[in-house]
Amino acid sequence: MKILICGDSFAADWTVKHKGTGWPNMLADLYQVTNLAQAGCSEYKILKQIQSVDLFEYDKIIVWHTSPYRIYVEEHPTHNKDVLHKNCDFIYSDVKAQQSKELTPIIDYFEKYFSFEYADFVHSLICKQIDELLEPVKDKVIQIPQMIDFDHLTKPNQGLNHFDTDGNQIVFNKLVKIINP
Repeated sequence: MKILICGDSFAADWTVKHKGTGWPNMLADLYQVTNLAQAGCSEYKILKQIQSVDLFEYDKIIVWHTSPYRIYVEEHPTHNKDVLHKNCDFIYSDVKAQQSKELTPIIDYFEKYFSFEYADFVHSLICKQIDELLEPVKDKVIQIPQMIDFDHLTKPNQGLNHFDTDGNQIVFNKLVKIINP
């Protein structure tokens, strides 16, 4: 079975930088997995991931959507050499935590000008376009969090892919049940 994974850090292969096994790696042990997910990417980059492949080549397609508050950038000025986050976009918590002079204007933008309403609107438009792209293969698609909500796993279960070992196992188990009903 061929599986495509698109999304942000919750679906990315963190083993390129960290030790451990995340749910995408567990799936890759059972199936032929193509993982295009990228840590820190915006919904626009997830759209681009989906557009970059022939969806009909896959038996299942997992799309892990991201926060509407990520701002697309072609190249992140401080993460561009990081193997895991090289395609990262801006999100307030990340740029604020870095305490980089280079990111001060971005922090100012978030604190003075950023519009949550506009970001939600643009995010919904991109999600609508993703839905339209996935429509011809909708029977193969698993969209998260629309179909499964794993938010309850992220607070106490911090670690690889934002889940600890148990959290990754829970995500894997739920996905396998959907993939092989």
